[in-house]
Amino acid sequence: MNKLISACAICATAVAAVAVPSALGAKTTKPVASTVTVSATPTTIDPTTTSVNVTGNVLANSSCRKNRTLHFFYVTNGVESSELATTPTPVTTRPNGDFTATLPPPPTTADGTTQVRAKVDETLRTFVVKGKKKGAGKGKKKGTVKKRKFDCLDGSGDGNILTVSDGLP
Repeated sequence: MNKLISACAICATAVAAVAVPSALGAKTTKPVASTVTVSATPTTIDPTTTSVNVTGNVLANSSCRKNRTLHFFYVTNGVESSELATTPTPVTTRPNGDFTATLPPPPTTADGTTQVRAKVDETLRTFVVKGKKKGAGKGKKKGTVKKRKFDCLDGSGDGNILTVSDGLP
């Protein structure tokens, strides 16, 4: 009988150890990957070029697209320039992830090629989800509210290749 009671006690503690964390509903932050698509115009840069227009999109789930801050760089021969001044400042995404910006042209001291690189910052988001209760009628509570947390990870993307000309023959 003693063995039976001790076996029951061990089983009860094992079940409690498994059931308690799931009953508490431990909330975790879901990581969400982000990538950036970039397209720059004009594709041929010479000394008369006054600006480069950039359009693109941040690809992520719906809760991680809106109001993301972007930073732009020129990449020449694998070397990234310092951050570029943009118009508007700062560049943020619209609700669907789209963005537009105007950049200063790259240096035209020598012929070659360059690319525009866009980087998006990491941010934490909380998304409210309303649940429904079965049988909720007049005067009864309509449902529960859950808050889901997303870790919108940083990401980057390179645009099309821009041909740079110094304007000399």
